[in-house]
Amino acid sequence: MSEVKIGRFYGLGVGPGAPDLLTLRAHRILTTIPVVVYPACKPGASSYAWRIVREHIPEATRRLAQVFPMSRDWASLIPVWRENAREIAAELRAGNDVAFVTEGDPMLFSTFLHVWELLRAEAPEVEVEVVPGVSSMCAAAALTGIALGQGDQRIAVIPATWHEDALRDALVEWDVVVLMKVARVLPRVIDLLKELGRYDHAALVSRGSSEQQIVTRDLEKFRDRRLNYLTTVLVGRPLAFVEGLLVESLQATIEEEEAS
Repeated sequence: MSEVKIGRFYGLGVGPGAPDLLTLRAHRILTTIPVVVYPACKPGASSYAWRIVREHIPEATRRLAQVFPMSRDWASLIPVWRENAREIAAELRAGNDVAFVTEGDPMLFSTFLHVWELLRAEAPEVEVEVVPGVSSMCAAAALTGIALGQGDQRIAVIPATWHEDALRDALVEWDVVVLMKVARVLPRVIDLLKELGRYDHAALVSRGSSEQQIVTRDLEKFRDRRLNYLTTVLVGRPLAFVEGLLVESLQATIEEEEAS
């Protein structure tokens, strides 16, 4: 009796929004795989990840939309995620390779992570391959010119929905701060940036690299506007601060060389 083939599961990062930022590996998988799964926030809703990849998907590919509600109530979310994992497991046990597409990178605040964790419990025999994608924060850095780190700078990546005191501590302590999930709390973020003297060195990016992108340093303009969930604020250090660090570092090197 021949052994039943188990499909391979791919967590596919499809980038921040522009279809041509898809990696070559992701493109190869998408054009050859039999089943593509994409997330939506409610039945019949559009999917950002699907809009990124749809032009690359052959007609013969089966498309499977799964609902991932936008909620912070974990008790209600976990049963939905588990059912999605079971649906994927059934496809894999039928011998089909399956790609789950997620915007940005699969390992950074992605929907894929919820599925993967539950799939490991549901079908531990399944082989999983994670395909990295261009993350939203890397796209935001490219669009705003705010470096994510140089020299000995320290970088913090945190959800802006964090407790206000924790946000304040991060903005005081870290050189470069990437604030994810900003849309619902932008007024609070703006007020903190102004209070701490970092407003002039911050930029907002929403759906970066897509046709609907917003890129601005005028955060106040969007204080009372409804923004897409995929909104990030990058906070850098002023150039004078960075130059000062470089001068200090150079001076220390010279002193060490003279001492030796």
